[in-house]
Amino acid sequence: MSLSARSEDERNHYQQRLALTYQVGFALSAFFLAGNLVSRGVVEGDVLGALRSKAFHVAGTVLLGGVWAWLRRRKVAYGLLHLVDMALVLVLTLLLSISSALHYEVRAVSVYQLALVPGLVLMIRAVVVPSTARRTLLLGLAAAAIATSFFFLSAFHPRWPMVQREDPAWPLPYQLTAFTLWLGAYIALATVASRVIYHLRREVRAARKLGQYVLGDKLGEGGMGIVFRATHALLRRETALKLLPPDRVDPATIRRFEREVVETARLSHPNTVAIYDYGHTPDGVFYYAMEYLDGLTLGELVAGEGPLPPGRVVALLAQVCASLDEAHTMGLVHRDIKPANVMVIGHTSAYDLVKVLDFGLVKSRAPLDGGASLTTAGLITGTPLYMAPEMIASPDAADPRSDLYAVAAVGYYLLAGRHVFEGGSAVEIYAAHLHRTPVAPSARLGRPLPPALEALILRGLAKSPAERPPSAAAFREALQRCGVEPWTEADARAWWRTRGERVRRQESSGGLVDGPTITVVRDRDAG
Repeated sequence: MSLSARSEDERNHYQQRLALTYQVGFALSAFFLAGNLVSRGVVEGDVLGALRSKAFHVAGTVLLGGVWAWLRRRKVAYGLLHLVDMALVLVLTLLLSISSALHYEVRAVSVYQLALVPGLVLMIRAVVVPSTARRTLLLGLAAAAIATSFFFLSAFHPRWPMVQREDPAWPLPYQLTAFTLWLGAYIALATVASRVIYHLRREVRAARKLGQYVLGDKLGEGGMGIVFRATHALLRRETALKLLPPDRVDPATIRRFEREVVETARLSHPNTVAIYDYGHTPDGVFYYAMEYLDGLTLGELVAGEGPLPPGRVVALLAQVCASLDEAHTMGLVHRDIKPANVMVIGHTSAYDLVKVLDFGLVKSRAPLDGGASLTTAGLITGTPLYMAPEMIASPDAADPRSDLYAVAAVGYYLLAGRHVFEGGSAVEIYAAHLHRTPVAPSARLGRPLPPALEALILRGLAKSPAERPPSAAAFREALQRCGVEPWTEADARAWWRTRGERVRRQESSGGLVDGPTITVVRDRDAG
């Protein structure tokens, strides 16, 4: 596989493992260096002299620590990572071999140190860094050549700096035999370890493959399945793969899962997430693939930025309405519009591009394939914080204007940084949607908002569907007539380039932004 074909996940994994290897090497090298300096200082009282004698050991320790810090802070290209991998073994072996050959007066100690240093480096690398057995063997042989050179230099060179004391009972042939056996054993063990670990990793990757898709990190989980980042094995295209695990499979759930795929695949608006593929594995795992979106949900955006400028709110809501207009025209009602189901993209030519997600609760006003409707009567389905009053009082009455109520509630949240109604339980929030009049968002925000925009948001939150904008298209047109200072393409580009990455990396506070999607069965015969 060419370097260009390797996925970003593989490169990240390689860099993380190399960083860990350098970290472990730095810790071990610093530990032994400190131990030698302390022992020499106690016995001889000459720490500076001991430090000078360990100059190459110090250089190796500094190298390990510096490369570790560099790998942690900076994204490194694949080719350069290979050089860093080679340097780990070869440069470190060179520095520590010089130290071993120069500064141990007893020949036996020097010989075993020359075998131990490359052997230990190779073993640590084999356990931590993903590598083929062939690459490990070649690096081991190169390191062995360096150590062997110093073995013979220190034994035969007439002007070698350190004349080592030899045991008469341990002549050079015995030394060479011990050196070769120990170093050979280290190289063999490292090669075998690399082979075993590398093949285990390939087996794990194969086990994480569904059809043509190789699974990556888990992105999220909800009532309708688990979403993974994935890569198409042939096209190398990143996707988001939604799985319905076997333990959640029953006829009703499968029908709902299939409906989500079929209905979303009918939509082609650029503000709606695109569906690529659908299928199931022989062991019963249903899945579908959709475009992978690398951005922020509206909930994450507000959590990181606080209330948004009115112009940006208008630009975002107008795109949500554009997506819903297509869905409503095709007879679909989303029923779960909320900040977590609206993604904002900021790494393409269209900064602040909106994508509406998760049509899993979609209600079709026309039965699928001429059969019975898949919407179960008497179900309250959705997210309480964004649920229209009619969906609470009579779930079967949900229509496109129910989605517009949710759009208005999202707009309220974007403007004020607070939900329209808040409460300690779903029942309390339901009651507020049914009976309470919303406080103006400007009052919650503590500063004025454009009157036309505020009035439109409150109109969208009307208890009666008839008092709301008649359609998503009408809502969008009304947004564009609010007369707010526009949020331009240049504004969006500047925000994503200066603040977007910081907000993306900001750690979640741990609280629920939207509240969970829930389904409640209403007892029509009760009270």
